[in-house]
Amino acid sequence: MASGEHDRILDLALQALAKVQVDGGEIYYQDTHETSASVVDQRIESVEAKQERGLGLRVFRGGRVGFSFTPDATARGIGKALERAVAILPHVDPDPDLSVPAPETTTFNFKNEDPQLSALPMDQKVDMARRIESCALRFSSRVKRVRDSRYSDVWGGCWIANTAGLRAGYTMSRAFGSIELVAIDKEENQTGYSAGFALGIDGIEPDAIGIEAASRAINKLGAESVSTRRTEVVLDPEVVAGVFGTLASAFYADNVIKGKSLFKGMLGQSVARTNLTLIDDGRIPGALNTGPVDGEGTPTRRTLLIDQGILNSFLHDDCTARKMKTRRTGSAQRGGYLASPHIGTNTLLLRSTGLNRKTLLGMVAKGIYVSEVMGLHTIDPISGDFSLGAVGWEMENGAMVRPVQKMGISGNIRDLLNSVAAVADDMRFFASGNSGSTVLLEGISISGS
Repeated sequence: MASGEHDRILDLALQALAKVQVDGGEIYYQDTHETSASVVDQRIESVEAKQERGLGLRVFRGGRVGFSFTPDATARGIGKALERAVAILPHVDPDPDLSVPAPETTTFNFKNEDPQLSALPMDQKVDMARRIESCALRFSSRVKRVRDSRYSDVWGGCWIANTAGLRAGYTMSRAFGSIELVAIDKEENQTGYSAGFALGIDGIEPDAIGIEAASRAINKLGAESVSTRRTEVVLDPEVVAGVFGTLASAFYADNVIKGKSLFKGMLGQSVARTNLTLIDDGRIPGALNTGPVDGEGTPTRRTLLIDQGILNSFLHDDCTARKMKTRRTGSAQRGGYLASPHIGTNTLLLRSTGLNRKTLLGMVAKGIYVSEVMGLHTIDPISGDFSLGAVGWEMENGAMVRPVQKMGISGNIRDLLNSVAAVADDMRFFASGNSGSTVLLEGISISGS
């Protein structure tokens, strides 16, 4: 996009808003580009490119909000979208805390894009997908089939303005590499998956991605069942990222207000072991969702959700912050210009208890290392109940001694939070948008044969 083009479009939309009979309005303008290349057996399976460019418009009147969108960034297109948004207003229930978000000042001082990514030739993207596949296949002869080896990227920006004087925005870029494959030994098949991301293609490590996927598949070959027991359990960083990423909705203030969170009414109370501190950070360098502002133009920040076991905060957009008489947390997320903002996480992370991974593993005389879980959707953010399938390793004296499978882990999130004995300092960001560290749990019930 030409320099200043987004300002011209925002000005055009603000001028159109001034002519509409509303209390105020907001414009979210997106201009992003995405490409992807997929290969199997070094042959191109697909190559795709698309642009997402358009405006999402919110209008406010009498505690009501109407939303519409348009890919047409002309005065005519904006005018028609505003007409649709205004027409919705009489059919929406009023909420006295719904109004145009007030501006807040912000600074953002670190790199969030690779300016070279937009000019990267497609053949280099295809080559990266091929390199990832080659690294996986070279790792072991037991890796027999690649389902998909892929490179993809996104770059561009979003800009927000409203009638309260807010104007904010940013540009960004992310490059991704991933692979899904199958390892075979005799009659047994096991799958493995891995992905990585960076600001640009130079940050992608094809060998690390390929080897990790291959290792995950191979390590499950020959896995045995386990006996039912109560034991120490170590969670892999990716498992931790998945569990807390699924639990995240329990911290959304709108869910708390509606009674759809197990943490309703518990602010300031103990909800976890005293060594557990959970943070949502919108400004941590290297994370997928890092950016200066959220989908309403509120500056992102570091929010202490659980502080040494005490429930300290929820995640807020402008409306819930007004309703609960607290500050916004920069947690209004957008899925693009086609959707209105909703509360979500930036990057959840657990604070380390001061141990490295090797030391943490060495604390386990006998236990289970959980490398993958199935059924994360069963985590109920209202009751806290969950039931997960798992695979991993039997552990003895800090070492992985044999692969195990067909395990079940069930219980309640409250008990799980109170079982955290240690968090390693090996935090890793995942392409899912979550982060995770190696975590040791005490007294966990494992069901097996």
